[in-house]
Amino acid sequence: MSTNSERKSSLRFAGNVGPDDVETETYALQKDATVEEVAVRIYQGPRLDLQIVPFVERGEPGYRERIPLVELRGKEYVDGDDDYWIFPTSESVHEGELLGVEVRNIDGSNTYDYAVDMVVDRAGGVARPVDSFLGQLRRLF
Repeated sequence: MSTNSERKSSLRFAGNVGPDDVETETYALQKDATVEEVAVRIYQGPRLDLQIVPFVERGEPGYRERIPLVELRGKEYVDGDDDYWIFPTSESVHEGELLGVEVRNIDGSNTYDYAVDMVVDRAGGVARPVDSFLGQLRRLF
């Protein structure tokens, strides 16, 4: 049986985005997993001009569907100024799919920094809910 530190890892996307620019970073999964948490850090300065969307892309190259990892109401992105949010999630992802972040800077004059960390659990991947259910049954009988 693997320990928590062997099965979980943190995937970091960090950088800066120039004036009126968009940056997209992705990582191709090597193994089925579950994204358990998404943390978004916007450093001081952008005053809501930095728009961040953490996502998973599914499908074949050229025919990929982008699905946000954070369910948002009122806006289609995370923004802020000197803010840090932790979003719990439980999104199953498959080998070959892309985890990523799109960051848009709508300020025409300044460059801004950001960081997005995702906690990825490789133990059981998309089968984890089934394993959890079977474990509960074993305890009962």
